[in-house]
Parts: sequence; C-alpha cells; structure tokens
Amino acid sequence: MKKYFISGAMLAGLMSLAACSNDEGVVADNNGAEQQFTITLASSGDRATRAAADRTLESEAAGQSIEKVTLVVRSQDDGADKNKVVYIHTLDNWNGTATNYDTNGHGKKLTFTIPKADKLGAGSYVVTAVGYNEGNYNLKWPAKGDVLDKNITATTQADAEAKEVFAGEQQFSVKDGKIKGTDASVDVTLHRQVAGAYGYFTSIPAKIGNTDVASIRMVSRSKNTVLTFGSFNSSFTTTDANVMYMVNGSVPATKTAKFLNGDEANVLFSAKITDWFPGGDENKDGVYDKKDTNWTKHYSGSYLKGSVFASNFIVPFSATQGKSTLELQLLDATGNVLYAWPVKLDASNAQVGKKGETASADLFGTGTAMGFAETADVFSLFRNHIYSIGIHKQGTTNPDPETPVPGDQPTDLSKIQNVVIRVNDNWEALHHMSIDE
Repeated sequence: MKKYFISGAMLAGLMSLAACSNDEGVVADNNGAEQQFTITLASSGDRATRAAADRTLESEAAGQSIEKVTLVVRSQDDGADKNKVVYIHTLDNWNGTATNYDTNGHGKKLTFTIPKADKLGAGSYVVTAVGYNEGNYNLKWPAKGDVLDKNITATTQADAEAKEVFAGEQQFSVKDGKIKGTDASVDVTLHRQVAGAYGYFTSIPAKIGNTDVASIRMVSRSKNTVLTFGSFNSSFTTTDANVMYMVNGSVPATKTAKFLNGDEANVLFSAKITDWFPGGDENKDGVYDKKDTNWTKHYSGSYLKGSVFASNFIVPFSATQGKSTLELQLLDATGNVLYAWPVKLDASNAQVGKKGETASADLFGTGTAMGFAETADVFSLFRNHIYSIGIHKQGTTNPDPETPVPGDQPTDLSKIQNVVIRVNDNWEALHHMSIDE
C-alpha cells in the first residue's frame, strides 16, 4: 500500500504557495516561524526511483510516479459559505522538488513556511488532495469561490487505460492563526484510487487443435471510466487492518470483446505471444516455455525465462449478480477465442462473503452497500486491491531470467488446471485468482 502524508498544519501551509512560486515557497530552516509545514510522501515498498514517466504495473510491489499534488480546501462552517472553495493550489514537480527523507529513498518530503498574508482565517475546513500525472485523466478542478458539496472525480482519457492516481482528505480547524488541536501537524494520507490486475504465465499451449495461439488476454464483465475521490478509508495503516471493499468507479466503458459464450466483455489486459517468443514455438514441443531459446523479455522488469506477463491499472467496478466476473482466453491471430478458463477467487479469500460498497458522490457521504455478497466467481474489483494470476513479486529486483526471485511463480497453463487470483501486502489487499478447467 502506497501512502502519501501531506503533513501538518501544512494543510494551511500548502495554501501558502499561491502567492509564491514553488521555489519561493520552500524553506528549510527552523527560524521560529509561526507556521512551518512539511509535505511528506512515504513510499514503503517502492524499490526504484521513478521520474516523470508513469510507472507501469510490472509486479505486485507498491510504487508511485506522481508529479503533481492538487489541494482543494473548502470551508465547513455552517451558512452560505459552507463547502465554498477557499483555496486551490497545484504543487508541480513533486519528484523533482521534494527530497528523500530516508537512506533507501523510500520517501520524499518538502518543508516550507506559509507567508502570513496567505494564512486561513479562523474556522473549520476540509482539504482534498489528489496526486497524479498531467494528462492521465480529465480532472475538472473547481475555482476559488465555487460552492462544491460533491466529491472530485477523474475521467480516463478516451480509449486509454487507467493510470495510477492517489487521493485523500482531512478535516481541520484554525484558531488564532494556528491549526487547532495539534502541536505538530494534521496528516492527509493519499491512498491509491485504482485497482490493479496482472497475469504471469508459462507453458502456454502453442496450439488449440490445429490453430496457433497468438495472444492471451483477460476479459471482464464490466469496466469503468470515472473515478470518485471520496468515501476514503483512513483507518488502516497495515495490510489486513480495516480493509475496505470499495468501488469508486462508475460510467461503464464501451464493450470491446466477448466471453467464450458470446456475452459482451471488456479487456482488462492482454499480451501477444510474439512479443515474448519471436518466431513462435521454436522447438515445436507444443508449449511456449523456457525451452524455447527465442524467448525475450518484453518489458524492463525481471521475468523468468519462458514467461509471459500482462497487466493494467483498473478503474474499480462492481460485480454483476449471477454472472461470472472474469475469463482468461487464448486467441488466434484474427482475434477468435480458441480456449477460455473461468477465473475465480480462491474460496478462502477474505473478499468472498463480503458485501462491497460503492463510493458516494457527496462530500463526506458514506458508501452504499451492494445488494449481494461477493462469491468466488462473482466478485468486484475494489479500490487499492490488486488481483493476479501467478505471482510476480518485484519488477526490477533480479534481472537474471534463469534465477527466480524468491516467491516468483508464473502460472503453468499447459496443465489446463485451477490457477489462483490473489491481493498484496503493499496494496490494501492482494487477491490470487484461480482458473477453472
């Protein structure tokens, strides 16, 4: 699970940056200023330094690559000004401006003092913070003075996959120019707002009957395009503590695929066999695996020889009652489905039997419980949960394709047997899925 801490009275502090450039607003002294604030990004589990480029989902490890944090501060005092936007500011170049705060580079912080002219007056407030990269989503920010009692939303770009994005919220009050009720800071924790899904495979059948297998993909019953930043889970600090089963996605995407039975579907992720095995089944033994010496790594991460990997970040979506959620498919060169496995959660998975919630559109609105419990076959993809077939522990730890990373385990598809979907320590939850024969 990746966390950002926007620390302190810094809630007010971030507001200082309106009158200053990023450079002018940043100070690192302890000169007894009345308000000095620190924005801290804690990134446990992040094993690599990532600059402006979006990170891809290369494994189940946590990570981040955001460059911007936008804060929207709204008054919460009763009356005509309730929910009025009193401050909005975008902190640009987060990775380039913030500094590492531990020896392993697993966190960043930015310390500055708020100019007196920009302090908030006495009253109650809420700050909503969103961490993102420019251009990944259509984000419509309110203007100062707008009255906004709804949660902020983000829409995926047309025909584009979801990208990683983080958000969080905190209420606070100001009295006598200071954050009330704290000697140090108010923390806003930004949690990941998307789900993740990946498949890690080996020994993929080269033919079904007499037809060559050209690609492998996962399809889903649904897929959404709009994220709602609300109904936050601020109570958990470690995996399995107060896990929330929240769908914060809406507005279905256009269907682009079909299940084997002809039902309409969306593609969650896919991989071309020739990207990993140029020239196909080189040794003609009927499977794509490590015995094929033409195997090549398609991505920059660490993958076992003979494996194929595919992944995506996902806007969360609710299960469709009575309909299986996912299907893994093998396709020919023209896109015809040659073979398919229903994909399910392991029966012991904590998600099974839970009733998920859908995020509220209203500021501080509670989630709405779904009308049925999750099952092994009919399940939702929840916010900040990662779903996998196979286990890929780390994207870049071990570049040697002959030597497995401990715990790294692609799923063997040659046996056409059950395979498991999982949910991860560095996310809110990690779900292993299985394939039914």
